[in-house]
Amino acid sequence: MREKIVIKADETVDDLLINNLRLIQKQKGFRFTLDSVLVAHFATVKTGDRIVDLGTGTGVIPLILSTRASKVKITGIELQEDLAEMAVRSVQLNNLAEVIQIIQGDFRGVHLELGGGIFNLVTANPPYWSPQEGEVSPAKSRAVSRHEITGSLQDVVECAGKLLNYQGRFALIYPVDKLLTLFELLRQAHLEPRKIRFIHSFRERPARLFLLEARKNAPAELKVLPPLIIYEKPGQYSAEILSWYGKEVVNLGGK
Repeated sequence: MREKIVIKADETVDDLLINNLRLIQKQKGFRFTLDSVLVAHFATVKTGDRIVDLGTGTGVIPLILSTRASKVKITGIELQEDLAEMAVRSVQLNNLAEVIQIIQGDFRGVHLELGGGIFNLVTANPPYWSPQEGEVSPAKSRAVSRHEITGSLQDVVECAGKLLNYQGRFALIYPVDKLLTLFELLRQAHLEPRKIRFIHSFRERPARLFLLEARKNAPAELKVLPPLIIYEKPGQYSAEILSWYGKEVVNLGGK
């Protein structure tokens, strides 16, 4: 008989609207955003892939990735103990303990624990800003998720490079104004940008974010995909976003 999963008084259980997946989150504080959903749908996932999600938070990316292909094995790495503990319970809640493991700890150096050069895919929704950019949230979980307090973009890229096998893939989301910086860091880690998709909140607005997938030790050959439009109009997701769920959705997280 499966052990009952405890849901604390300050937590919610939210429907991810995919394969009946449910996610445990705090009512207030850190909650997953649409950005994580976009990464999980953008990454190339193949049958039998060994996957690592860096800075997994409450585990939303591993949960969605588990639906993308069969026989995958996913490891989520999360530094903050309370988020990692919620991610563990979400994995248990969804009966995915044989597919997803959550490790609480610093992803820097995690290749020494998990093994270097053996993974097919690494994913990340890293913090977008340095501590000097913008206002740092007084709430630790939000501050760490938004600002490079516990690890920089360079740390994330270097970690991905160490974990991936030959031709392994690294998928992430990041701000457009830091595109060139990311490219430089990727190539230093022998990760070649291979496909990119710019994200527009509305069709007529400039892209603020992009999704990118790089490959380990691959030749230079970048493919620019059609733009991803999030909203057709205020409050209404685009047909592509809705197609992932097969139903009308009200909210998929969001900044």
